Amino acid sequence: MADAKKDEKKDDKAAAPADPAKKKKLMAIGGVVGGLALAFVAAMFAVPKKEEVTKPSLVGPNVGPITPKKVQVNDSGGRGYIVFELNLMYDAYNPDYLASRASDPVCQAEILDALVTIASAKSRNDMTDKVGKPVFLEEVRAAIDPLVFPVCLGTGTSGTEADSESGLALGESMAKSTFRGLLEEHALHVDAVQKKLRADDGAEITFTGEERDLQVPCGTDMFIWLDVTGLKPEFVGEVKFGIRGRTRRVLWNEVLLQ
Repeated sequence: MADAKKDEKKDDKAAAPADPAKKKKLMAIGGVVGGLALAFVAAMFAVPKKEEVTKPSLVGPNVGPITPKKVQVNDSGGRGYIVFELNLMYDAYNPDYLASRASDPVCQAEILDALVTIASAKSRNDMTDKVGKPVFLEEVRAAIDPLVFPVCLGTGTSGTEADSESGLALGESMAKSTFRGLLEEHALHVDAVQKKLRADDGAEITFTGEERDLQVPCGTDMFIWLDVTGLKPEFVGEVKFGIRGRTRRVLWNEVLLQ
């Protein structure tokens, strides 16, 4: 009998309803934890993502005439004429870049001078045999590449045009610079207030503001030259520098021997 009573008490205890106060407390705790979890997830999704800035890349290959008309020169022997027309295969940030350079009279004068200098030193055989022709074309490519794609500063579209935002310009000695880095991959860090600047992660250079040919290191044994006389006195920031494209090949369009 005693055992039966004990069993009845256990059954009653097991069947007894849970304490309402405890149940509410557990629900409240669960609700708080769930709410915090939802708030955390919402916060994660609510954080705005940083927009990735994609650097412009070169577009190509593009092809266009190097000169607006045929070039005529005396051959090296002085007994005949060489008349030729060449095309340029190139990559550039703007596929119409070569056409814009063709409208620059200074650029065209420099290109024509280079072509005449190279071609007038060639014989008729140099322009026609299998060995001489590719040599001539490569000589032309090497000569006109820095003319078609000069180092530019910021918004400048030629080697003689200053950056409109900072006022910086290239110096008088830029013709002897061997730097050929792309515009979108290099930057000058300029502080006109403290009169300091550096190229990329290179050494910092100080200036007075009167330098027209300031030498700035921009790599191993490489330099650029700057004219800082037009630098805006309050400018602090970056100025891109480099070339706006690259030549691939020079192609024959037409050649005549007379």
